[in-house]
Amino acid sequence: MADAEALHAVALKPDVCKGKRILLTPNAGEFQVLSKRPWPSSEQERTIAVRQLAKHYHATIIVKGAEDYVTDGTRVHVDHEGSPYLTKGGYGDLLAGVAGALLARGQSPFEAAKAAAYLVGRAGRMASARLRESTLATDALAQLANVLN
Repeated sequence: MADAEALHAVALKPDVCKGKRILLTPNAGEFQVLSKRPWPSSEQERTIAVRQLAKHYHATIIVKGAEDYVTDGTRVHVDHEGSPYLTKGGYGDLLAGVAGALLARGQSPFEAAKAAAYLVGRAGRMASARLRESTLATDALAQLANVLN
């Protein structure tokens, strides 16, 4: 798995992913670092762009945002469960941690990314229903047990 600053290193050496089961978790800005182009504005363009990026890096990709775009280069899943209040610091760490735990339990990168997007998005939605714009990633973390029950 590669997130945050590790994505900048991957952008410099894309072949590092080849032959590995790897999950890259960029946000829109990190997508631009990896692809050398801005995150598109329409769902159709985003679907095409994320699929192309996954093929280029031979990786599974989840582009984090109010909607999470997950692809293995063939299949694309758009998770609408999240909240725009979670597009701030710490959300990516939470998403990467949940995805990493699922990977460690034997899930494929694509399935781990889909499940992590849903679980963290649902937890964030639950937290933000009460806290609105003051929602932090730690508030979503506190709701994960409720999502799993």
